[in-house]
Amino acid sequence: MGSGPLLEIYWHSTLQSRMTEPQLTSAERSRLRIFRHVAAEARVALRVARPGGDSVRVVRGYIETEGDTERVRNMCIPVRRAYLKNDPVNMGRIVAMLRATGSSEIRQRLEAFERSYAPIESELESASILNDRRVTHGEMFEKWIDAMVFHDIPAKRQPFLAMADELGKAVEGIALRLAERIARCLLDLDGIVAAFLGEPPDTITDAAPTADA
Repeated sequence: MGSGPLLEIYWHSTLQSRMTEPQLTSAERSRLRIFRHVAAEARVALRVARPGGDSVRVVRGYIETEGDTERVRNMCIPVRRAYLKNDPVNMGRIVAMLRATGSSEIRQRLEAFERSYAPIESELESASILNDRRVTHGEMFEKWIDAMVFHDIPAKRQPFLAMADELGKAVEGIALRLAERIARCLLDLDGIVAAFLGEPPDTITDAAPTADA
């Protein structure tokens, strides 16, 4: 491209585009960095929890061994953060942030991500009849994942234990499958975040921020 009026028009147009394009605040960028580290934890935990691509074994409704329980617990910690609506790195919040600031390509990828996550949302809203009680899978999942993450706090475990006693052994199996599916979606969204930041999808080189945005 030569010099002259055309060059001036090009740079003026580019500058205007950059000035009008929404920009991330430092807090938002920090939140994306935290999200990437949360996703990295999920990636490692999911590989360990599902060696060779196999799911953790659930026998008669319960995770089979204590070793499996510990591996699943490590997966549940990042999954819970990405799932809870009030967490700064909740996936819905991250999607909204990228939609507001991302390119058209990023927004198209977000639409595809939301389509892939929709069946999980439907599953969470669905319900089963267990011991003559109707309970949503979302309620099962939330009580189960709290019990997994806060396994050493009796008050956090009690709601799930009471539900399992009342409804039977199927609860843990349903919740575990949901956790694995959410973990995989978390990794899918991390790929979009990496593309937005111009980073490799499976690699993080910086240290995690010390505080949530």
